[in-house]
Amino acid sequence: MNKNRRILLSVPVDIWQPEEFMSLIDKSLQDHGVKTLFAVNPEKIMRARKDPQLLLALKESDFLIPDGIGTVIALRLFYGEKIYRTKGIGLMSYLLKLAAEKKYSVFIFGARPFVNELAAKNILKQYPKLNLVGTQHGYISIPEYESLIENINSLGTDILFVGLGSPRQEKWIYQHKKFLKVKICMGVGGSLDVRAGTIPGAPLWLQALGLEWLFRLVREPSRFKRHLALPNFVFTVLRKKFLS
Repeated sequence: MNKNRRILLSVPVDIWQPEEFMSLIDKSLQDHGVKTLFAVNPEKIMRARKDPQLLLALKESDFLIPDGIGTVIALRLFYGEKIYRTKGIGLMSYLLKLAAEKKYSVFIFGARPFVNELAAKNILKQYPKLNLVGTQHGYISIPEYESLIENINSLGTDILFVGLGSPRQEKWIYQHKKFLKVKICMGVGGSLDVRAGTIPGAPLWLQALGLEWLFRLVREPSRFKRHLALPNFVFTVLRKKFLS
């Protein structure tokens, strides 16, 4: 049993410190079997409360990082523990650096075709020693999944990054992990867009305040409906804490 797993509004989240996540993941790369890794933010929590498949994928995951300042604040409020945020894009960077140093092989699956290509190119610029064994954009059909998995396995992939957006990526990983022979499978959401440069990262001062979501909302007003989950999350947390 994971003693560092907590339940927040019926959704599991792990509260390892960032450096502990890194150490545990490093060790997992030397074990047999697939370990799955997802980021948990307020939007995903609210969605999982209504989506049994997503909730099951999260419950069955090996690592659930608290990515989102709202998640961290709510965990502190309920459990009174010293909990820190672990950023998904930061953990992806750690894994890429680790793979380059220790010669782990990497496969990138997801995003639009040109985004996938640009992300891979930029990653190799930053980590020239990285063994990037393959890439595949996310615009493929369900019947093509079998050959994709065969390709991923045949290439001896150690780390698989899946950027299909949530909840699609979590469900895809959960449904297919039994066929994969990788060691770590991480859902990376929009991190491939950031890596490609098609979506700029938030300024450091906004990141320090945990306001990346506001930066993206200003740049992409079409995300407004998705961000309505945040006030709903806040209301639900406060109601459960003080009125239940």
